[in-house]
Amino acid sequence: YLWLTRDQTVISDDSIREEIKPVTKLLTYEYDFTQVLYIDDAGNPFGFNNPFTTKRYVATIDGKADIGLNVDDENLKVKVHRSKNNESVIKSVNVTLPHSEIVTLSTDPNSLKKYVEDNGFQVSTDDLNKLLQQADKDQRQKVQESGMLEKSDERAVKLVKKQVSTFCGPDVRVNVEFED
Repeated sequence: YLWLTRDQTVISDDSIREEIKPVTKLLTYEYDFTQVLYIDDAGNPFGFNNPFTTKRYVATIDGKADIGLNVDDENLKVKVHRSKNNESVIKSVNVTLPHSEIVTLSTDPNSLKKYVEDNGFQVSTDDLNKLLQQADKDQRQKVQESGMLEKSDERAVKLVKKQVSTFCGPDVRVNVEFED
Protein backbone atom coordinates (compact mmCIF):
# COMPACT_ATOMS: atom_id res chain seq x y z
CA TYR A 1 0.00 0.00 0.00
CA LEU A 2 2.80 2.49 0.84
CA TRP A 3 4.42 1.90 -2.54
CA LEU A 4 1.19 2.94 -4.29
CA THR A 5 0.64 6.10 -2.24
CA ARG A 6 4.18 7.48 -2.11
CA ASP A 7 5.06 10.59 -4.08
CA GLN A 8 6.88 9.51 -7.26
CA THR A 9 8.18 13.03 -7.99
CA VAL A 10 11.85 13.52 -7.24
CA ILE A 11 13.05 17.08 -7.45
CA SER A 12 16.70 17.28 -8.44
CA ASP A 13 19.20 20.01 -9.24
CA ASP A 14 18.65 19.26 -12.94
CA SER A 15 14.86 19.43 -12.77
CA ILE A 16 15.03 22.81 -11.01
CA ARG A 17 17.59 24.03 -13.57
CA GLU A 18 15.17 23.05 -16.37
CA GLU A 19 12.39 25.00 -14.63
CA ILE A 20 14.57 28.11 -14.30
CA LYS A 21 15.88 28.23 -17.88
CA PRO A 22 12.63 29.40 -19.53
CA VAL A 23 12.23 32.15 -16.94
CA THR A 24 15.75 33.46 -17.49
CA LYS A 25 15.17 33.60 -21.25
CA LEU A 26 12.53 36.23 -20.60
CA LEU A 27 13.98 39.62 -21.31
CA THR A 28 13.80 41.71 -18.22
CA TYR A 29 13.96 45.08 -19.98
CA GLU A 30 13.61 46.51 -23.46
CA TYR A 31 15.20 49.94 -23.98
CA ASP A 32 14.17 52.00 -27.04
CA PHE A 33 16.33 54.93 -28.09
CA THR A 34 16.87 57.59 -30.72
CA GLN A 35 20.50 58.49 -31.42
CA VAL A 36 21.71 61.70 -33.08
CA LEU A 37 24.35 61.08 -35.74
CA TYR A 38 26.59 64.09 -36.32
CA ILE A 39 29.58 64.99 -38.52
CA ASP A 40 31.03 68.49 -38.80
CA ASP A 41 34.33 68.37 -40.62
CA ALA A 42 35.99 71.39 -42.25
CA GLY A 43 37.91 69.09 -44.58
CA ASN A 44 40.90 71.34 -45.16
CA PRO A 45 44.24 71.66 -43.40
CA PHE A 46 43.95 75.40 -42.74
CA GLY A 47 40.69 75.26 -40.78
CA PHE A 48 38.80 77.70 -43.00
CA ASN A 49 35.07 77.27 -43.34
CA ASN A 50 35.08 76.57 -47.05
CA PRO A 51 31.65 75.46 -48.33
CA PHE A 52 33.30 73.33 -51.03
CA THR A 53 35.32 71.24 -48.59
CA THR A 54 33.04 71.20 -45.55
CA LYS A 55 31.27 67.99 -44.64
CA ARG A 56 28.26 68.36 -42.35
CA TYR A 57 25.74 65.69 -41.61
CA VAL A 58 23.04 65.52 -38.94
CA ALA A 59 20.59 62.65 -38.71
CA THR A 60 18.76 60.49 -36.19
CA ILE A 61 18.27 56.74 -36.04
CA ASP A 62 16.06 54.65 -33.79
CA GLY A 63 17.16 51.50 -32.04
CA LYS A 64 16.45 48.97 -29.35
CA ALA A 65 18.46 47.23 -26.65
CA ASP A 66 17.26 44.02 -25.02
CA ILE A 67 18.60 43.65 -21.49
CA GLY A 68 18.47 40.36 -19.65
CA LEU A 69 20.26 37.19 -18.64
CA ASN A 70 22.30 35.14 -21.06
CA VAL A 71 21.93 31.76 -19.34
CA ASP A 72 23.20 28.36 -20.42
CA ASP A 73 24.16 25.08 -18.73
CA GLU A 74 27.65 26.44 -17.94
CA ASN A 75 26.67 29.55 -16.02
CA LEU A 76 23.40 28.44 -14.35
CA LYS A 77 24.22 26.60 -11.15
CA VAL A 78 21.63 25.02 -8.88
CA LYS A 79 22.27 23.30 -5.55
CA VAL A 80 19.45 21.63 -3.59
CA HIS A 81 19.82 21.25 0.20
CA ARG A 82 17.69 18.50 1.69
CA SER A 83 16.60 17.69 5.22
CA LYS A 84 19.00 15.36 7.05
CA ASN A 85 16.04 13.45 8.52
CA ASN A 86 14.10 13.05 5.29
CA GLU A 87 15.87 13.15 1.89
CA SER A 88 12.62 13.91 0.07
CA VAL A 89 12.20 17.22 1.93
CA ILE A 90 13.95 20.19 0.33
CA LYS A 91 15.02 22.84 2.84
CA SER A 92 16.64 25.33 0.45
CA VAL A 93 17.79 25.90 -3.09
CA ASN A 94 20.82 27.99 -4.06
CA VAL A 95 20.82 29.41 -7.58
CA THR A 96 23.80 31.16 -9.18
CA LEU A 97 23.19 33.25 -12.30
CA PRO A 98 25.29 35.47 -14.56
CA HIS A 99 24.68 39.21 -14.23
CA SER A 100 22.32 40.92 -16.64
CA GLU A 101 23.79 42.23 -19.85
CA ILE A 102 22.78 43.77 -23.13
CA VAL A 103 21.61 40.70 -25.00
CA THR A 104 21.03 42.55 -28.29
CA LEU A 105 21.45 46.12 -29.44
CA SER A 106 20.23 47.05 -32.89
CA THR A 107 19.33 50.07 -34.95
CA ASP A 108 16.57 50.25 -37.54
CA PRO A 109 18.05 51.44 -40.86
CA ASN A 110 14.54 52.38 -42.07
CA SER A 111 14.29 54.96 -39.26
CA LEU A 112 17.30 57.00 -40.46
CA LYS A 113 16.18 60.64 -40.87
CA LYS A 114 18.58 63.18 -42.37
CA TYR A 115 18.24 66.75 -41.16
CA VAL A 116 21.38 68.36 -42.59
CA GLU A 117 23.67 67.10 -45.32
CA ASP A 118 26.14 69.64 -46.70
CA ASN A 119 28.62 67.92 -48.91
CA GLY A 120 31.79 69.52 -50.08
CA PHE A 121 33.17 66.03 -49.75
CA GLN A 122 30.55 63.31 -49.90
CA VAL A 123 29.48 61.66 -46.64
CA SER A 124 30.70 58.15 -47.32
CA THR A 125 29.50 54.73 -46.27
CA ASP A 126 32.57 54.58 -44.02
CA ASP A 127 31.46 57.81 -42.33
CA LEU A 128 27.98 56.39 -41.73
CA ASN A 129 29.40 53.11 -40.41
CA LYS A 130 31.62 55.03 -37.98
CA LEU A 131 28.57 57.01 -36.83
CA LEU A 132 26.59 53.81 -36.27
CA GLN A 133 29.50 52.26 -34.34
CA GLN A 134 29.66 55.38 -32.19
CA ALA A 135 25.89 55.22 -31.63
CA ASP A 136 26.25 51.59 -30.50
CA LYS A 137 29.07 52.53 -28.11
CA ASP A 138 27.11 55.54 -26.75
CA GLN A 139 23.97 53.50 -26.10
CA ARG A 140 25.91 50.71 -24.37
CA GLN A 141 27.46 53.34 -22.10
CA LYS A 142 24.05 54.89 -21.38
CA VAL A 143 22.67 51.48 -20.38
CA GLN A 144 25.68 50.92 -18.07
CA GLU A 145 25.26 54.33 -16.42
CA SER A 146 21.46 54.19 -16.12
CA GLY A 147 21.29 51.37 -13.57
CA MET A 148 19.13 49.26 -15.89
CA LEU A 149 21.47 46.27 -15.55
CA GLU A 150 21.12 46.34 -11.77
CA LYS A 151 17.33 46.66 -12.04
CA SER A 152 17.34 43.75 -14.45
CA ASP A 153 19.30 41.66 -11.92
CA GLU A 154 16.74 42.53 -9.21
CA ARG A 155 13.88 41.56 -11.48
CA ALA A 156 15.60 38.29 -12.42
CA VAL A 157 15.98 37.42 -8.71
CA LYS A 158 12.24 37.91 -8.17
CA LEU A 159 11.31 35.83 -11.22
CA VAL A 160 13.67 32.97 -10.32
CA LYS A 161 12.58 32.91 -6.66
CA LYS A 162 8.95 32.81 -7.70
CA GLN A 163 9.55 30.01 -10.22
CA VAL A 164 11.54 27.87 -7.78
CA SER A 165 8.99 28.42 -4.99
CA THR A 166 6.19 27.43 -7.35
CA PHE A 167 8.06 24.28 -8.35
CA CYS A 168 9.43 23.24 -4.94
CA GLY A 169 6.83 24.70 -2.60
CA PRO A 170 6.43 27.90 -0.59
CA ASP A 171 8.33 26.56 2.46
CA VAL A 172 11.59 26.16 0.55
CA ARG A 173 14.13 28.95 1.09
CA VAL A 174 15.49 30.19 -2.25
CA ASN A 175 18.85 32.01 -2.43
CA VAL A 176 19.83 33.67 -5.68
CA GLU A 177 23.38 34.92 -6.22
CA PHE A 178 25.29 36.26 -9.19
CA GLU A 179 28.65 35.05 -10.38
CA ASP A 180 31.42 37.62 -10.42
